[in-house]
Amino acid sequence: MREPLSYEIAHGAALAALEAGRADGHKVCAVVVNRSGVTKILLSDDGVGLLGVETARRKAYTSAVSGVPTAKFATFAASPQMQVAPPHLVDANLLPVAGGVPIVTADGEVIGAIGVGGADDVTDDRIAQQARDSVAKIVA
Repeated sequence: MREPLSYEIAHGAALAALEAGRADGHKVCAVVVNRSGVTKILLSDDGVGLLGVETARRKAYTSAVSGVPTAKFATFAASPQMQVAPPHLVDANLLPVAGGVPIVTADGEVIGAIGVGGADDVTDDRIAQQARDSVAKIVA
């Protein structure tokens, strides 16, 4: 098992998300969690409401515990097989909405995730991917 997600990596990813959002004219919240879904850091631009903060947290949590981007998890959650046990009934923190991506080592181990909220899901997802990619070399 590798070192856990460091504060420096978590802060770098969250800051990169805010900067990417600002570059596109969006105010967002970025939450980085460890592999268990526990919040390591939360950075939020002025003007982001509670909904943006909470969705960012839940997207990060969902991606960390599932090990996949929340866009992929959303497809799975909407499948007919999941109608018997919808994810929100299994775990109320799961949020099957794009905008969360796992932070993964070069050998494929999920060490955490970043979730972005405050814009639309497509924009949140793009920003989360950019933020994750900004720390990829450090994580490797």
